[in-house]
Amino acid sequence: MTIQILASESLGVRSMATLVRTQDVSILIDPGAALGPKRYGLPPDKLEWERLHTIKAEIKEKIKEADVIIITHYHYDHYDPEWAGLFKGKRLLIKDPEKNINRNQAKRAKEFIKRLSSAGCFFEVAEEKELWLGTTKVAISGPLNHGPDKRFGAVVAVYIKSPTGSFLHSSDVSGPVQKEALSFFYKTSPEVLFIDGPATYLGPRFGLQECKLARQNLISLVRDLRPTHLIMDHHLVRDLNWKDWAKEIYDAGKCTGTKVICGAKFMNKPVLLLEAERKHRYKTLKNKILNFETS
Repeated sequence: MTIQILASESLGVRSMATLVRTQDVSILIDPGAALGPKRYGLPPDKLEWERLHTIKAEIKEKIKEADVIIITHYHYDHYDPEWAGLFKGKRLLIKDPEKNINRNQAKRAKEFIKRLSSAGCFFEVAEEKELWLGTTKVAISGPLNHGPDKRFGAVVAVYIKSPTGSFLHSSDVSGPVQKEALSFFYKTSPEVLFIDGPATYLGPRFGLQECKLARQNLISLVRDLRPTHLIMDHHLVRDLNWKDWAKEIYDAGKCTGTKVICGAKFMNKPVLLLEAERKHRYKTLKNKILNFETS
């Protein structure tokens, strides 16, 4: 099994796009990427837009390679409705477009299905689906809260197992904080976990108690499952201080031999926290302008 984190916050964009290859099949999870429209009250700069363009071009190329496409929910950092036509001929599994979904995502899902139909694409509802593709098992969770409660609808997590490894993609469970998500992780017991983590950058808007619960759950997962890798990215890595927040998780990993890393480190690529560092870049630019005007 090979696992490629194609895009994530540590690689410069909002995404959890991942390509998993086994001896039987290539599976692409959440082929999409986006930018935070506002951060620190500031829009994305040129550097972020250029990075998004590069990343999306790379994801489009990987769609060509994939046999199976899985879309865990309908946020634009996890799918691109304009790419519907690229999925023709693929086995496509999508989050249920009608059940356990909030109004905004239901509207997007309806439009996406129209595009799929126009392109001659077929799809299957992903929830609780279990597939055997040769010697490769794909198990998809039931609906899991997007965040600490039901306000933002639901997502699905994806587990893939082959004779040479196992992998879990959490999607946007934001922690995990929900017991159903934690239960799915324990049930599958993957060797490599790709976890989105809590949105600590939101502070009290996410929930301080929920952040504490997410950290304790991640520590428990490391201690109990003893995975080879815990990849933490996405929501958590929008916080410049995410490593400080995760110190106890790193400590647990040292005891179990688990590598606790972000997506960029897993891929042996430079860490690019472009969204988290947006304010710093704007400040640097402002200072350059002021220095130029006074020189």
